[in-house]
Amino acid sequence: MRVLIVEEALKNLHGHWFQYISDIVNGGREAGHEIEVAVHKDACAEILQALPCRPILNATVFEKNAAPAGKLGGLKRVFIHNRSLYRDLDKFFSAGNFYDIVIATTPRLDHLLAYRRLFRRHKDRGFRKLALLFIELVGSYSPDFSQIKFSPATLPLKFALLSFRPLLKSGQFVFITESEGLAWQYEKFCGIQFPLVPHVVSLPPLEPFRTARVEADSKQALFGSYGITRYDKGLDLLQAAIKLLKQQNGWQAPRFALQWIQDYQMPDGTWARKDPALMEDKTVDYLSAFSTSSQYYEWLARTDVMVLPYRVNFYRDKLSRVSIDAALAGIPFIYPRGTWMESLAKNHGAGVPFEPENVASLASALGEAVANLSELKAKASARQASARAAFSAKIFLDTIAGLPGKSS
Repeated sequence: MRVLIVEEALKNLHGHWFQYISDIVNGGREAGHEIEVAVHKDACAEILQALPCRPILNATVFEKNAAPAGKLGGLKRVFIHNRSLYRDLDKFFSAGNFYDIVIATTPRLDHLLAYRRLFRRHKDRGFRKLALLFIELVGSYSPDFSQIKFSPATLPLKFALLSFRPLLKSGQFVFITESEGLAWQYEKFCGIQFPLVPHVVSLPPLEPFRTARVEADSKQALFGSYGITRYDKGLDLLQAAIKLLKQQNGWQAPRFALQWIQDYQMPDGTWARKDPALMEDKTVDYLSAFSTSSQYYEWLARTDVMVLPYRVNFYRDKLSRVSIDAALAGIPFIYPRGTWMESLAKNHGAGVPFEPENVASLASALGEAVANLSELKAKASARQASARAAFSAKIFLDTIAGLPGKSS
């Protein structure tokens, strides 16, 4: 099967997109597919060397903050970007390039008019199937999560999605998403059902990273929290929970590795910063940004428990790639109850839940993980194969290919 992935965010190595697309490409090739990636024309050398690139896209919406779609300036920018994307891909397909499936991995309102027009012009000439993968939240919940609301600013997106109904009936055009929560949100939003595909994640064998590292002085278990530092990730909550755990049961507290890339602002205007007391604690390491994937894998290889102190408003329906990494690595994880990670722990991993944004509950979960570490690690290890299969590029591509319509 010949596949084209369209990802204009691939201009530099910021964010998860380079690793994500690489996992799809490499896993798809292992499954016997031919895959190319349409990237920004100024994509960096690392991207061009690592991936089978087509550097044909002249613009990206991921370098500047988009103006709200409901404002005139935002709508003008939306039309300009749609026109740019259409021209780039129209020229590409008109040159005779043909694919069984074209997958757009970050569609926004800025892209939808272009894909609508491209489908009408190039269906069965440039591609057999076009799939748009939506991963952004479209609604916001009430405090008790009993209701979901949609901002008036999302109305242009709603009308754009509704305009695709005739195309969706063809079976050669599909909307897809990554979680049941997101699918539910989009169906409530526009009445259209979004089939689910897995978020593709692949890890290299971690044993070489484990054996190459310098052994820690202490034999205490290592609890790690890695990724971008921002409010929704909840490192301020984790710092408070670590201090509470040490006060309650200090001698049994594990070692901690907290990746702190930057300070961040709280809703009340104050700033979350590294805790001075923990900075002096020899059992707590604050890590800066990783400069290579190998650094991340080295820390992952030595981690006994992954801690995900995330805020539920942001992760009730969205996926966490780090939690999938933990499941694939056979590492148990601590996660907020009522989020997508609860389903991951139930089906493909092992973990301990805590009540979201509750420091005492998070501290209790940390203590529970210490007390039951052997059992948790054994369960997580036993489910590694299941996790690797569930989040594989093969399942991702097979799922899209099997959706209504011919794709091969």
